[in-house]
Formats: sequence, structure tokens, C-alpha cells
Amino acid sequence: MSDYPVVNAHHHIGRGGDSTDRVFEWQETIANVIGAMDENQVDATMLMPLGGENDKSVTEVHDQIYEATEAYPGRIFGITAPNPHMGTEWVKDEITRCVEELDFKYAKLHTLAWGVDPTSEVAYDFYDACVENDIPVMVHTGPHGMPFSVPGMLMPVAEDYPELDIVMAHMGGAYTLTQEAIFMAERYENLYLDTTLALNMYVRRAMETVGADRLLMAAEHSSNIPVALTKIDCIGADEEQKRKILGQNAVELYDLDVDKQQWDEQAPAADD
Repeated sequence: MSDYPVVNAHHHIGRGGDSTDRVFEWQETIANVIGAMDENQVDATMLMPLGGENDKSVTEVHDQIYEATEAYPGRIFGITAPNPHMGTEWVKDEITRCVEELDFKYAKLHTLAWGVDPTSEVAYDFYDACVENDIPVMVHTGPHGMPFSVPGMLMPVAEDYPELDIVMAHMGGAYTLTQEAIFMAERYENLYLDTTLALNMYVRRAMETVGADRLLMAAEHSSNIPVALTKIDCIGADEEQKRKILGQNAVELYDLDVDKQQWDEQAPAADD
């Protein structure tokens, strides 16, 4: 058991009892998430809608996530992910509602699900809403969603919004795109790297070049949690680096008040 909070900083959830998303097939429920967290000794998870929801249904998922944050305070935190093509005012209002009323911690711009150019006017309106609400933004990067998901697309964004913390989900995805994401994070101090689905060798390279301070452990789905955790054990990180990557960075970046679990005390008693 670690003496620091372990935070899964990027995880998707479907809409109510409907486990099939409109873009991606995704079997996941709040019960699944909590069960996987307990099984793998993860203290907190940050939940967001899947890509593919429209304006009404994404609002329903936001409300569903909020109910989970109320049911599991300090363990579940919310993330807003509206479709930027639904109109600037609606998107701004929904992000603001999620932050001010639901206490959500950041917003995600899903370049793949929405087919959105991260340098477009609607994307910049999205970033403006994040700045106005004083929250970071996560942007999907990787081979799926190209050309809009190429990490280099965020170069002008990082330059135009130096006050905005930007997390590159999947840190580019794989191979040359991951190397590009690492290069970007070396160049711009407001860029962070999310380890979801990234290869171990690149996570290690990022730790050695960018530094552990800007790496965030995340799983995206309950079935990935054991892999996401084991990955950090396989990159040669010392205890302080593990502390940062596995949770402390997320706590500080997203201003989380995590309910650190006492796992040993909660272990089931042995049969007499």
C-alpha cells in the first residue's frame, strides 16, 4: 500500500444504463469503475463522457458523473467533454455549469470523436471557456483522429495560451507521434503527458527528458487499470517519481481533495 494517493486521471463512462456509446462501443458502469479501483488500490478516478454524445445526452452524462461524485466523495471526480461543434455559447455555458455547479476539474477536447481541428475557431472558443473557468484542458492525441490528433497541432495552442495547462491524452499514442509529444512537452512548460495506452519505453523517455512532474497516470477503462499501474513500475522510476506520476501531479494540477484509502484495513478478513 502506498502512502500517497493513487489517481487515475482519465477514464470514460457511458450514458446511464446504455453501455453502447454513439461513436465507440464501451462496456462500463460506475459499479465497474469502483470495483476496479478497489481491486487495484486506486484511491481516485476522474470520469468523463465518451465521445459521440450530443448536447442533450452529454448533459445527462455530466449529471450522471456528478451523482457518482456525490456518492463517492473524494474518490470520483468529474470532467466535462462537450462537443465543440454544438455552438460556442452552449459549450461555454455547459463548461461553466460543470465547473461552478458540479465542481468538475477539467475539460476534454476530443479531436477524434468530434473531428475537431485543435487550432480551429471552435477549439479556441473551447480553450477560452477553460481559461475563463480556470481549469486545464485535455486534448486527444494519437494515430486515431489524424490529422487533428497529431501532437504538433498543439504547438500554436501552447504558444497562444501560455496560461492554460494542456494535457496531451495518450501522449501521442505510439512511436513517432509519442516522440513528437515528448518533444512538444520539452519545449512548452504548459504541456503535460497522459500515459494512457503509451508504450513503457516512451513513458520512461518522457520521465527522463520532460521530468516526472508533468506525467499523469491514467487508464481510460477499468480493464486497463492493472496495466496502467504496472507500466509505472517498469520505467525505472524512484519512489518520488512514482509518487508524482501515480497521483501527486493530478492532485496538484486539478486541485483534488482525494479520500486516501486505508487498503490494509479494508482487506477482507480471512475465514476462521
